[in-house]
Amino acid sequence: MARSCPAESRLRLVALAAFLPLLGACSDLENAGCPRDGHTAFESRAPFDARARVRRVDCGFRSGVEGMAVGADGSIWLRRLEYTDRGDESFYYPAEKRLTHVGPGGELLGELPMPEFIKDFVVHPSGELTILGWDQPEDPRTLQMRRIRPDGSVIAERLLSFSIPPAERLYYLSSADGQLARVTLPEEERVLGVAAARAHGEDLFVLVGADGLRLLHLDSTLATRWVSVVAPSVGILGASWDQLRALGAPFIGWALAVDEAGRIHVASPFLDITRRAYADALETQPEGPGGRGILLTTFEPTGARLSARTVPTETADDITSLIVRGDTFTIGARAATPATQAKKRIDTDLFFASGRWDGMGDAPVIRTIALDRDEAPTALVPCGEGRYCFAGHTGYVEMETGLTHDAGKGFILTVDAKGEQQDLLLLEGQRDTEVLRALPRPDGSIVFAFATNQPANTRVGDRFKNNEVWLGVFGGP
Repeated sequence: MARSCPAESRLRLVALAAFLPLLGACSDLENAGCPRDGHTAFESRAPFDARARVRRVDCGFRSGVEGMAVGADGSIWLRRLEYTDRGDESFYYPAEKRLTHVGPGGELLGELPMPEFIKDFVVHPSGELTILGWDQPEDPRTLQMRRIRPDGSVIAERLLSFSIPPAERLYYLSSADGQLARVTLPEEERVLGVAAARAHGEDLFVLVGADGLRLLHLDSTLATRWVSVVAPSVGILGASWDQLRALGAPFIGWALAVDEAGRIHVASPFLDITRRAYADALETQPEGPGGRGILLTTFEPTGARLSARTVPTETADDITSLIVRGDTFTIGARAATPATQAKKRIDTDLFFASGRWDGMGDAPVIRTIALDRDEAPTALVPCGEGRYCFAGHTGYVEMETGLTHDAGKGFILTVDAKGEQQDLLLLEGQRDTEVLRALPRPDGSIVFAFATNQPANTRVGDRFKNNEVWLGVFGGP
């Protein structure tokens, strides 16, 4: 399905050299009458479901969210992009990148300008933040990192890189018919990409693509404690759509979780070609059924591999989340089923899987969930004892012309440990509304960032003025 997701776009921006903390104002935009000025706390606000307490967080006329983190005090950090309204010339100027801090009750605490090349960030119990990425690196096999205080002052910085000998580089290429070969990439094609990051106390775990999928443990000084291999990387060359489907692709997404005992868990796509590469590279196979699935790998706090198993799926095609509580894992993903429609259109639902990560006990619960049509989950988070909440977008229908669509709705869907629906919050605006991010908070509530569009007759040139960014809270005390 073709989807319009301006909140996720990577727009070019001249990197900013320094942080400037927000001291009670919201830049020149707010002085001119920022739309968020009148929102000082989370409250029930029309036209949204009164069970959600919400507030506006942007000042521009076209905005989005690229990341979110929750502090130990329940405050929220949003990594945002925002365009200034300059009339017909608005899109000739780059979007501004900002890191916005909102208090537990919805009060605006501060805002820092951000450079373009941030890949991810986390917040630690101390309130300090680790930023992954900064300026554009001269060497794509490196990553600039900074540890900062909430006011933007720098505590530590580092250029992350690590040398991988050719014999330990785990990159494979598959032909369109599934023929697999291990290859050595030219130096100029090797990169270090961030797939996911999680804070664990004042330390940090980072899942990276670097000549294979690898897990890194960094301490509070940004020093590397250990690096462990999760799985090899596999690329597919010269395949048509039908050939990709025959190979089980496309299948994307990675998820990372840390449990109460400090064990680290990774969920990643696992096709037949991945399985063959895995056997060749690691000289072993994960436990569990063969065929297409999700690879769930668990590491000890020392970095030693504890277990690896597969969760079978013929439909999941985008992994969004992994939750581990005790000995139980829960995975959220998008489920896609090919449809006999024009343009190879794919209808999508929600994918839910839960079981024991060690493979003991009963077979995992695996199911798909449909709300309306074309569900696109962005997160699955814990939201109560034995309960989980999906967040995302549903009901969006792009017409055959590609020029019009039925407006979709944002949603928070509560399910039990078997994936059975327990509650549903729908967020409907004047046009399209979409939940972009969601995370649990210490008080048991969930916080979510969502974008909603202004009326269809509001335009700048030939562009809709759209994507107001809001922050909401659902559940909890």
